[in-house]
Amino acid sequence: MCQPSRQIWKVSGMAKSALITFGTEESYGLLFVGGELLEHGQEIKFFDGEEVDWLDIIKWEPDFVMFSPMTTFFSKALKMAHRLKRSNSGIVTVFGGHHAMSDDKILHNRDIDVAVKGPVRGSIQRILDGERRLIVTSPTTPDDMPWPARKEYYRDIPRLAKRYRKFVISMLGCPWNCSYCSSSSGHRKGVFGVDKYKEYYMQRRPVSVVLDEIREIMTYGATEIEFEDDDVFAGDEEWLWEFLDRYDFSPTMYVSTCSVSALRASDRILKKLRTHVNVIGLGIQAIRPSTLKVYGRAWDNEKKMKAAYDRLVSYGFKVNMQAIVGAPIDDPVEDAIETVMGLQRIGPGSVCSVYPLMIYNGTKMQKLCKERDICYEDGGDTNTGNCDIVFDGETKRQLRNLCKLATFFVKYGMDEKLIRTMIKIDYSDYVSEELSMLRYRECVIDRLGKTGENIFNDILKGTRFKF
Repeated sequence: MCQPSRQIWKVSGMAKSALITFGTEESYGLLFVGGELLEHGQEIKFFDGEEVDWLDIIKWEPDFVMFSPMTTFFSKALKMAHRLKRSNSGIVTVFGGHHAMSDDKILHNRDIDVAVKGPVRGSIQRILDGERRLIVTSPTTPDDMPWPARKEYYRDIPRLAKRYRKFVISMLGCPWNCSYCSSSSGHRKGVFGVDKYKEYYMQRRPVSVVLDEIREIMTYGATEIEFEDDDVFAGDEEWLWEFLDRYDFSPTMYVSTCSVSALRASDRILKKLRTHVNVIGLGIQAIRPSTLKVYGRAWDNEKKMKAAYDRLVSYGFKVNMQAIVGAPIDDPVEDAIETVMGLQRIGPGSVCSVYPLMIYNGTKMQKLCKERDICYEDGGDTNTGNCDIVFDGETKRQLRNLCKLATFFVKYGMDEKLIRTMIKIDYSDYVSEELSMLRYRECVIDRLGKTGENIFNDILKGTRFKF
Protein backbone atom coordinates (compact mmCIF):
# COMPACT_ATOMS: atom_id res chain seq x y z
CA MET A 1 0.00 0.00 0.00
CA CYS A 2 1.52 3.30 -1.08
CA GLN A 3 1.72 5.74 1.82
CA PRO A 4 3.40 9.15 1.76
CA SER A 5 6.99 9.08 2.90
CA ARG A 6 7.54 10.64 6.29
CA GLN A 7 9.84 10.66 9.27
CA ILE A 8 8.79 8.32 12.07
CA TRP A 9 9.34 10.06 15.38
CA LYS A 10 10.43 8.07 18.39
CA VAL A 11 9.51 8.96 21.94
CA SER A 12 10.56 7.35 25.16
CA GLY A 13 7.85 5.12 26.60
CA MET A 14 4.33 4.48 25.35
CA ALA A 15 1.26 6.43 26.39
CA LYS A 16 -2.34 5.35 25.95
CA SER A 17 -4.67 7.69 24.08
CA ALA A 18 -8.45 7.33 23.99
CA LEU A 19 -10.05 8.96 20.95
CA ILE A 20 -13.73 9.84 21.47
CA THR A 21 -16.04 10.03 18.46
CA PHE A 22 -19.55 11.46 18.26
CA GLY A 23 -22.34 11.15 15.71
CA THR A 24 -23.47 8.40 13.38
CA GLU A 25 -20.79 9.02 10.74
CA GLU A 26 -17.02 8.62 10.78
CA SER A 27 -14.93 11.28 12.50
CA TYR A 28 -12.41 11.86 9.75
CA GLY A 29 -10.31 14.25 11.80
CA LEU A 30 -9.77 11.70 14.56
CA LEU A 31 -8.66 9.14 11.98
CA PHE A 32 -5.70 11.40 11.21
CA VAL A 33 -5.05 12.02 14.92
CA GLY A 34 -4.94 8.26 15.45
CA GLY A 35 -2.56 7.89 12.52
CA GLU A 36 -0.19 10.50 13.93
CA LEU A 37 -0.22 8.78 17.34
CA LEU A 38 0.61 5.44 15.73
CA GLU A 39 3.56 7.03 13.94
CA HIS A 40 4.86 7.95 17.37
CA GLY A 41 4.51 4.37 18.60
CA GLN A 42 1.60 5.13 20.89
CA GLU A 43 -1.29 2.88 21.91
CA ILE A 44 -4.69 4.10 20.79
CA LYS A 45 -8.30 3.08 21.22
CA PHE A 46 -11.41 4.67 19.75
CA PHE A 47 -14.54 5.00 21.85
CA ASP A 48 -18.04 5.62 20.53
CA GLY A 49 -19.27 8.70 22.39
CA GLU A 50 -22.85 7.85 21.43
CA GLU A 51 -22.74 4.43 23.05
CA VAL A 52 -19.93 4.11 25.58
CA ASP A 53 -20.22 4.60 29.33
CA TRP A 54 -17.52 7.01 30.44
CA LEU A 55 -16.54 4.49 33.11
CA ASP A 56 -15.40 2.14 30.36
CA ILE A 57 -12.96 4.81 29.23
CA ILE A 58 -11.65 5.15 32.79
CA LYS A 59 -11.22 1.38 33.06
CA TRP A 60 -8.97 1.42 30.01
CA GLU A 61 -6.70 3.81 31.99
CA PRO A 62 -5.76 6.29 29.24
CA ASP A 63 -3.07 8.92 29.71
CA PHE A 64 -4.69 11.18 27.12
CA VAL A 65 -8.29 11.58 25.99
CA MET A 66 -8.63 13.29 22.63
CA PHE A 67 -11.67 14.98 21.11
CA SER A 68 -12.29 16.51 17.69
CA PRO A 69 -16.02 17.25 17.84
CA MET A 70 -18.09 19.23 15.41
CA THR A 71 -19.83 22.19 17.00
CA THR A 72 -23.00 20.08 17.14
CA PHE A 73 -21.33 17.69 19.58
CA PHE A 74 -19.08 20.14 21.42
CA SER A 75 -21.27 20.30 24.54
CA LYS A 76 -21.40 16.49 24.68
CA ALA A 77 -17.63 16.33 24.44
CA LEU A 78 -17.26 18.86 27.28
CA LYS A 79 -19.57 16.82 29.52
CA MET A 80 -17.54 13.71 28.77
CA ALA A 81 -14.28 15.53 29.53
CA HIS A 82 -15.71 16.84 32.81
CA ARG A 83 -16.68 13.36 34.00
CA LEU A 84 -13.32 11.92 33.04
CA LYS A 85 -11.37 14.69 34.79
CA ARG A 86 -13.44 14.37 37.93
CA SER A 87 -12.78 10.64 38.01
CA ASN A 88 -9.07 10.92 37.25
CA SER A 89 -7.51 14.38 37.35
CA GLY A 90 -4.30 12.96 35.87
CA ILE A 91 -5.93 12.40 32.49
CA VAL A 92 -4.87 14.98 29.91
CA THR A 93 -7.79 16.12 27.74
CA VAL A 94 -7.00 17.35 24.24
CA PHE A 95 -9.41 19.20 21.93
CA GLY A 96 -8.80 19.88 18.24
CA GLY A 97 -10.69 20.34 15.00
CA HIS A 98 -12.83 23.16 13.58
CA HIS A 99 -14.44 24.16 16.87
CA ALA A 100 -11.24 24.24 18.91
CA MET A 101 -9.49 26.22 16.22
CA SER A 102 -12.13 28.92 16.04
CA ASP A 103 -13.00 29.24 19.74
CA ASP A 104 -10.60 31.63 21.47
CA LYS A 105 -12.29 30.98 24.83
CA ILE A 106 -11.87 27.21 24.75
CA LEU A 107 -9.02 27.22 27.29
CA HIS A 108 -11.20 29.04 29.82
CA ASN A 109 -12.75 25.64 30.49
CA ARG A 110 -10.83 23.91 33.28
CA ASP A 111 -11.66 20.48 31.87
CA ILE A 112 -9.60 21.16 28.72
CA ASP A 113 -5.85 20.76 29.14
CA VAL A 114 -4.74 21.19 25.53
CA ALA A 115 -6.33 22.93 22.56
CA VAL A 116 -4.73 22.41 19.16
CA LYS A 117 -5.20 25.08 16.53
CA GLY A 118 -4.14 23.76 13.16
CA PRO A 119 -3.40 20.37 11.60
CA VAL A 120 -2.57 17.39 13.76
CA ARG A 121 0.88 17.17 12.15
CA GLY A 122 3.38 18.65 14.59
CA SER A 123 1.11 18.62 17.64
CA ILE A 124 1.49 15.07 18.99
CA GLN A 125 5.20 15.28 19.75
CA ARG A 126 4.63 18.49 21.67
CA ILE A 127 1.74 16.98 23.64
CA LEU A 128 3.78 13.88 24.50
CA ASP A 129 6.67 16.13 25.56
CA GLY A 130 4.40 17.77 28.13
CA GLU A 131 3.32 20.97 26.40
CA ARG A 132 -0.10 22.11 27.56
CA ARG A 133 -2.72 24.80 26.96
CA LEU A 134 -2.68 26.26 23.44
CA ILE A 135 -0.66 24.53 20.72
CA VAL A 136 -0.63 26.19 17.32
CA THR A 137 0.68 24.10 14.44
CA SER A 138 1.71 25.26 11.00
CA PRO A 139 0.19 23.65 7.91
CA THR A 140 2.66 21.80 5.69
CA THR A 141 1.30 20.16 2.53
CA PRO A 142 -1.47 17.58 2.00
CA ASP A 143 1.03 14.83 1.12
CA ASP A 144 2.47 15.16 4.63
CA MET A 145 -0.79 14.14 6.31
CA PRO A 146 -0.74 11.04 8.56
CA TRP A 147 -2.17 7.79 7.30
CA PRO A 148 -5.69 7.57 8.84
CA ALA A 149 -6.03 4.92 11.56
CA ARG A 150 -9.08 3.34 9.97
CA LYS A 151 -8.11 -0.24 10.90
CA GLU A 152 -8.12 0.64 14.59
CA TYR A 153 -11.26 2.74 14.20
CA TYR A 154 -13.23 -0.11 12.66
CA ARG A 155 -11.77 -2.56 15.17
CA ASP A 156 -13.05 -0.49 18.09
CA ILE A 157 -16.35 0.73 16.60
CA PRO A 158 -17.67 -2.17 14.47
CA ARG A 159 -20.93 -0.42 13.54
CA LEU A 160 -18.96 2.03 11.41
CA ALA A 161 -17.07 -0.79 9.70
CA LYS A 162 -20.43 -2.25 8.66
CA ARG A 163 -21.88 0.95 7.21
CA TYR A 164 -22.75 0.78 3.52
CA ARG A 165 -21.30 4.24 2.82
CA LYS A 166 -17.71 5.09 3.59
CA PHE A 167 -15.81 8.32 3.16
CA VAL A 168 -12.64 9.56 1.53
CA ILE A 169 -11.34 13.09 1.14
CA SER A 170 -8.75 14.61 -1.18
CA MET A 171 -9.00 18.32 -0.32
CA LEU A 172 -9.55 19.79 3.14
CA GLY A 173 -10.64 23.25 2.08
CA CYS A 174 -13.30 24.80 -0.12
CA PRO A 175 -13.06 27.40 -2.91
CA TRP A 176 -16.29 29.08 -1.78
CA ASN A 177 -16.92 31.28 1.25
CA CYS A 178 -20.39 30.34 2.43
CA SER A 179 -21.22 32.15 5.65
CA TYR A 180 -22.58 29.06 7.45
CA CYS A 181 -19.74 26.63 6.69
CA SER A 182 -16.78 25.84 8.94
CA SER A 183 -14.59 24.61 6.11
CA SER A 184 -14.93 27.88 4.21
CA SER A 185 -15.11 30.33 7.10
CA GLY A 186 -12.34 32.87 7.50
CA HIS A 187 -10.81 31.74 10.78
CA ARG A 188 -8.28 29.38 9.19
CA LYS A 189 -7.11 32.04 6.76
CA GLY A 190 -6.92 34.45 9.67
CA VAL A 191 -4.69 32.13 11.71
CA PHE A 192 -2.39 30.90 8.95
CA GLY A 193 -2.65 33.48 6.18
CA VAL A 194 -4.01 33.12 2.66
CA ASP A 195 -0.85 31.57 1.18
CA LYS A 196 -0.61 28.80 3.79
CA TYR A 197 -4.32 28.15 3.43
CA LYS A 198 -3.92 27.67 -0.31
CA GLU A 199 -0.86 25.43 0.10
CA TYR A 200 -2.48 23.08 2.59
CA TYR A 201 -6.27 23.31 2.52
CA MET A 202 -6.73 24.05 -1.18
CA GLN A 203 -4.32 21.44 -2.55
CA ARG A 204 -5.22 17.78 -3.04
CA ARG A 205 -3.61 14.77 -1.48
CA PRO A 206 -1.62 12.58 -3.91
CA VAL A 207 -3.84 10.46 -6.16
CA SER A 208 -2.04 7.26 -5.14
CA VAL A 209 -2.65 7.96 -1.45
CA VAL A 210 -6.37 8.60 -1.89
CA LEU A 211 -6.72 5.43 -3.99
CA ASP A 212 -4.81 3.39 -1.42
CA GLU A 213 -7.12 4.69 1.29
CA ILE A 214 -10.11 3.51 -0.74
CA ARG A 215 -8.34 0.18 -1.26
CA GLU A 216 -8.04 -0.19 2.51
CA ILE A 217 -11.69 0.84 2.94
CA MET A 218 -12.76 -1.86 0.51
CA THR A 219 -11.32 -4.59 2.72
CA TYR A 220 -14.27 -3.76 5.00
CA GLY A 221 -16.77 -3.58 2.17
CA ALA A 222 -18.73 -0.60 0.89
CA THR A 223 -21.71 -0.15 -1.39
CA GLU A 224 -21.01 3.54 -1.90
CA ILE A 225 -17.98 5.79 -1.52
CA GLU A 226 -18.71 9.40 -0.61
CA PHE A 227 -16.11 11.83 -1.91
CA GLU A 228 -16.08 14.27 1.00
CA ASP A 229 -14.60 17.22 -0.87
CA ASP A 230 -16.94 20.21 -0.68
CA ASP A 231 -16.72 20.62 -4.45
CA VAL A 232 -15.60 17.71 -6.62
CA PHE A 233 -14.53 20.09 -9.40
CA ALA A 234 -12.36 22.32 -7.20
CA GLY A 235 -8.72 22.58 -8.13
CA ASP A 236 -6.87 21.01 -11.04
CA GLU A 237 -9.12 19.07 -13.40
CA GLU A 238 -6.15 16.88 -14.35
CA TRP A 239 -5.96 15.55 -10.78
CA LEU A 240 -9.60 14.49 -11.00
CA TRP A 241 -9.04 12.91 -14.42
CA GLU A 242 -6.11 10.82 -13.14
CA PHE A 243 -8.05 9.80 -10.05
CA LEU A 244 -11.06 8.68 -12.09
CA ASP A 245 -8.86 6.96 -14.64
CA ARG A 246 -7.24 4.87 -11.89
CA TYR A 247 -10.40 4.27 -9.87
CA ASP A 248 -10.94 0.50 -10.24
CA PHE A 249 -13.37 -0.21 -7.42
CA SER A 250 -16.91 -1.51 -7.74
CA PRO A 251 -18.84 0.95 -5.52
CA THR A 252 -20.26 4.02 -7.21
CA MET A 253 -19.30 7.37 -5.75
CA TYR A 254 -21.41 10.18 -4.35
CA VAL A 255 -19.89 13.63 -4.92
CA SER A 256 -20.92 17.24 -4.31
CA THR A 257 -20.70 20.46 -6.27
CA CYS A 258 -22.52 23.75 -6.97
CA SER A 259 -24.07 25.31 -10.05
CA VAL A 260 -21.05 27.40 -11.06
CA SER A 261 -18.66 24.45 -10.95
CA ALA A 262 -21.08 22.12 -12.74
CA LEU A 263 -21.45 24.64 -15.56
CA ARG A 264 -17.71 25.29 -15.73
CA ALA A 265 -16.65 21.62 -15.79
CA SER A 266 -15.55 20.34 -19.21
CA ASP A 267 -17.62 17.86 -21.20
CA ARG A 268 -14.60 15.57 -21.05
CA ILE A 269 -14.50 15.44 -17.25
CA LEU A 270 -18.28 15.06 -16.90
CA LYS A 271 -18.21 12.03 -19.20
CA LYS A 272 -15.33 10.58 -17.22
CA LEU A 273 -17.02 11.31 -13.90
CA ARG A 274 -20.13 9.45 -14.97
CA THR A 275 -18.16 6.19 -15.28
CA HIS A 276 -17.85 6.01 -11.49
CA VAL A 277 -20.37 8.50 -10.08
CA ASN A 278 -24.08 7.83 -9.96
CA VAL A 279 -25.36 10.73 -7.84
CA ILE A 280 -24.20 14.33 -7.49
CA GLY A 281 -25.24 16.50 -4.58
CA LEU A 282 -26.02 19.95 -5.98
CA GLY A 283 -25.90 22.76 -3.43
CA ILE A 284 -28.90 25.01 -4.04
CA GLN A 285 -29.22 26.28 -0.45
CA ALA A 286 -31.84 28.98 -1.16
CA ILE A 287 -33.83 30.57 -3.98
CA ARG A 288 -34.25 34.17 -2.85
CA PRO A 289 -31.33 36.36 -3.93
CA SER A 290 -31.41 38.13 -0.54
CA THR A 291 -31.10 34.82 1.35
CA LEU A 292 -28.33 33.63 -0.94
CA LYS A 293 -26.51 36.84 -0.04
CA VAL A 294 -26.95 36.10 3.67
CA TYR A 295 -25.50 32.64 3.00
CA GLY A 296 -22.49 34.15 1.20
CA ARG A 297 -23.64 32.77 -2.14
CA ALA A 298 -24.63 35.94 -3.99
CA TRP A 299 -22.80 34.51 -7.02
CA ASP A 300 -25.58 31.94 -7.49
CA ASN A 301 -29.14 32.23 -8.80
CA GLU A 302 -32.02 30.05 -9.93
CA LYS A 303 -31.15 30.36 -13.61
CA LYS A 304 -27.66 28.95 -13.00
CA MET A 305 -29.05 26.25 -10.69
CA LYS A 306 -31.53 25.10 -13.33
CA ALA A 307 -28.90 25.09 -16.06
CA ALA A 308 -26.51 23.10 -13.87
CA TYR A 309 -29.20 20.59 -12.91
CA ASP A 310 -30.23 20.06 -16.53
CA ARG A 311 -26.61 19.68 -17.64
CA LEU A 312 -25.84 17.04 -15.00
CA VAL A 313 -29.01 15.10 -15.79
CA SER A 314 -28.14 15.20 -19.51
CA TYR A 315 -24.97 13.25 -18.69
CA GLY A 316 -26.97 10.59 -16.85
CA PHE A 317 -26.38 11.69 -13.27
CA LYS A 318 -29.02 11.57 -10.60
CA VAL A 319 -29.03 14.84 -8.71
CA ASN A 320 -29.71 15.28 -5.01
CA MET A 321 -30.56 18.95 -4.59
CA GLN A 322 -29.65 20.37 -1.19
CA ALA A 323 -30.99 23.42 0.59
CA ILE A 324 -30.90 25.13 3.98
CA VAL A 325 -33.84 26.73 5.80
CA GLY A 326 -34.10 28.74 8.99
CA ALA A 327 -32.04 31.75 7.96
CA PRO A 328 -31.80 34.81 10.27
CA ILE A 329 -34.38 36.82 8.31
CA ASP A 330 -37.79 38.30 9.05
CA ASP A 331 -39.88 35.59 7.38
CA PRO A 332 -37.98 32.26 7.52
CA VAL A 333 -41.05 30.10 6.82
CA GLU A 334 -42.00 32.02 3.67
CA ASP A 335 -38.39 31.86 2.57
CA ALA A 336 -38.35 28.09 3.15
CA ILE A 337 -41.54 27.59 1.13
CA GLU A 338 -40.08 29.68 -1.72
CA THR A 339 -37.01 27.44 -1.63
CA VAL A 340 -39.13 24.27 -1.87
CA MET A 341 -41.13 25.66 -4.78
CA GLY A 342 -37.87 26.64 -6.46
CA LEU A 343 -36.53 23.12 -6.03
CA GLN A 344 -39.66 21.85 -7.75
CA ARG A 345 -38.98 24.15 -10.71
CA ILE A 346 -35.30 23.24 -10.93
CA GLY A 347 -35.62 19.47 -10.61
CA PRO A 348 -39.20 18.25 -10.87
CA GLY A 349 -39.44 14.67 -9.65
CA SER A 350 -35.91 14.76 -8.25
CA VAL A 351 -34.88 13.79 -4.75
CA CYS A 352 -33.73 16.59 -2.46
CA SER A 353 -32.46 17.09 1.07
CA VAL A 354 -33.45 20.17 3.05
CA TYR A 355 -31.53 20.87 6.24
CA PRO A 356 -31.97 23.26 9.16
CA LEU A 357 -29.43 26.04 9.50
CA MET A 358 -26.85 25.37 12.19
CA ILE A 359 -24.53 28.06 13.55
CA TYR A 360 -20.94 26.85 13.61
CA ASN A 361 -18.25 28.48 15.66
CA GLY A 362 -16.05 31.04 13.95
CA THR A 363 -18.22 31.34 10.84
CA LYS A 364 -19.45 34.52 9.23
CA MET A 365 -22.99 33.40 10.04
CA GLN A 366 -22.17 33.33 13.74
CA LYS A 367 -20.66 36.80 13.48
CA LEU A 368 -23.77 38.05 11.67
CA CYS A 369 -26.04 36.66 14.40
CA LYS A 370 -23.97 38.33 17.10
CA GLU A 371 -23.93 41.64 15.29
CA ARG A 372 -27.71 41.58 14.86
CA ASP A 373 -28.30 40.27 18.37
CA ILE A 374 -30.02 37.16 17.01
CA CYS A 375 -30.40 34.42 19.61
CA TYR A 376 -29.11 30.97 18.72
CA GLU A 377 -28.29 27.81 20.62
CA ASP A 378 -26.39 24.58 20.15
CA GLY A 379 -29.48 22.48 19.49
CA GLY A 380 -29.76 22.08 15.75
CA ASP A 381 -29.73 18.66 14.12
CA THR A 382 -30.21 17.30 10.62
CA ASN A 383 -32.60 14.49 11.59
CA THR A 384 -34.71 16.43 14.07
CA GLY A 385 -35.03 19.37 11.67
CA ASN A 386 -34.35 21.79 14.52
CA CYS A 387 -32.51 25.00 13.64
CA ASP A 388 -29.92 26.64 15.87
CA ILE A 389 -31.57 30.05 15.66
CA VAL A 390 -34.19 30.49 18.37
CA PHE A 391 -37.53 31.04 16.66
CA ASP A 392 -40.99 31.21 18.22
CA GLY A 393 -42.73 27.87 18.70
CA GLU A 394 -44.92 28.04 15.59
CA THR A 395 -42.04 29.02 13.30
CA LYS A 396 -39.83 26.32 14.78
CA ARG A 397 -42.50 23.65 14.22
CA GLN A 398 -43.17 24.66 10.62
CA LEU A 399 -39.47 24.72 9.73
CA ARG A 400 -38.91 21.37 11.44
CA ASN A 401 -41.82 19.81 9.57
CA LEU A 402 -40.66 21.28 6.28
CA CYS A 403 -37.20 19.73 6.73
CA LYS A 404 -38.79 16.32 7.24
CA LEU A 405 -41.31 16.65 4.40
CA ALA A 406 -39.46 18.64 1.71
CA THR A 407 -38.08 15.49 0.07
CA PHE A 408 -41.66 14.39 -0.68
CA PHE A 409 -42.89 17.91 -1.51
CA VAL A 410 -40.32 18.17 -4.30
CA LYS A 411 -40.17 14.62 -5.60
CA TYR A 412 -43.93 14.28 -5.86
CA GLY A 413 -44.63 17.87 -6.92
CA MET A 414 -47.04 18.72 -4.10
CA ASP A 415 -49.23 21.79 -4.35
CA GLU A 416 -48.14 24.86 -2.37
CA LYS A 417 -51.44 25.05 -0.49
CA LEU A 418 -51.04 21.45 0.65
CA ILE A 419 -47.45 22.18 1.69
CA ARG A 420 -48.55 25.12 3.82
CA THR A 421 -51.19 22.96 5.51
CA MET A 422 -48.94 19.97 6.14
CA ILE A 423 -46.14 21.92 7.81
CA LYS A 424 -48.60 23.47 10.30
CA ILE A 425 -49.68 20.07 11.68
CA ASP A 426 -48.50 19.22 15.19
CA TYR A 427 -47.25 15.68 14.55
CA SER A 428 -46.88 13.18 17.37
CA ASP A 429 -43.40 11.96 18.29
CA TYR A 430 -44.14 8.65 16.58
CA VAL A 431 -45.22 10.28 13.32
CA SER A 432 -42.31 12.71 13.43
CA GLU A 433 -39.91 9.81 13.77
CA GLU A 434 -41.58 7.94 10.92
CA LEU A 435 -41.29 10.99 8.65
CA SER A 436 -37.56 11.27 9.35
CA MET A 437 -37.07 7.59 8.60
CA LEU A 438 -39.11 7.75 5.40
CA ARG A 439 -37.12 10.75 4.21
CA TYR A 440 -33.86 8.92 4.85
CA ARG A 441 -35.19 5.81 3.10
CA GLU A 442 -36.28 7.85 0.07
CA CYS A 443 -32.78 9.25 -0.39
CA VAL A 444 -31.03 5.87 0.04
CA ILE A 445 -33.30 4.11 -2.44
CA ASP A 446 -33.04 6.96 -4.93
CA ARG A 447 -29.25 6.65 -4.88
CA LEU A 448 -28.85 2.90 -4.72
CA GLY A 449 -31.93 1.58 -6.53
CA LYS A 450 -33.06 -2.00 -5.88
CA THR A 451 -30.39 -2.66 -3.24
CA GLY A 452 -31.41 0.48 -1.33
CA GLU A 453 -34.25 -1.15 0.60
CA ASN A 454 -32.02 -3.87 2.07
CA ILE A 455 -29.28 -1.36 2.81
CA PHE A 456 -31.75 0.93 4.58
CA ASN A 457 -32.95 -1.97 6.74
CA ASP A 458 -29.33 -2.63 7.71
CA ILE A 459 -28.89 1.05 8.56
CA LEU A 460 -31.81 0.82 10.98
CA LYS A 461 -30.10 -2.03 12.83
CA GLY A 462 -26.84 -0.22 13.45
CA THR A 463 -27.62 3.50 13.65
CA ARG A 464 -29.17 5.55 16.40
CA PHE A 465 -31.13 8.48 14.99
CA LYS A 466 -32.38 11.63 16.62
CA PHE A 467 -35.90 12.72 15.76
